[in-house]
Amino acid sequence: MVSRDENKYVIYPLYFDSAVSRLNGRKVAKKHAVEKPSLENIAKAAKSLGLNPILEKDGIHPSTPWKKEGRILVEKKGPKTKLLIQLANRL
Repeated sequence: MVSRDENKYVIYPLYFDSAVSRLNGRKVAKKHAVEKPSLENIAKAAKSLGLNPILEKDGIHPSTPWKKEGRILVEKKGPKTKLLIQLANRL
């Protein structure tokens, strides 16, 4: 589990999935979302932004514990919403 003291954001593929509604966890606008975002592609986008991503393939989103899609930890550099849009634009 990541604590607030570690200065990391937790990013789930669910945040960028165009098939998921905002109510169910998508964090970016539909125009920025993609179909079936992969953990690896998100990690590449984060690396290209200089965020030093750490992949956790066994991570689960709290609202979908039956899906083990994984998660990525990235350095906090600015507001999370702006960071998510920058990542989405690189997917």
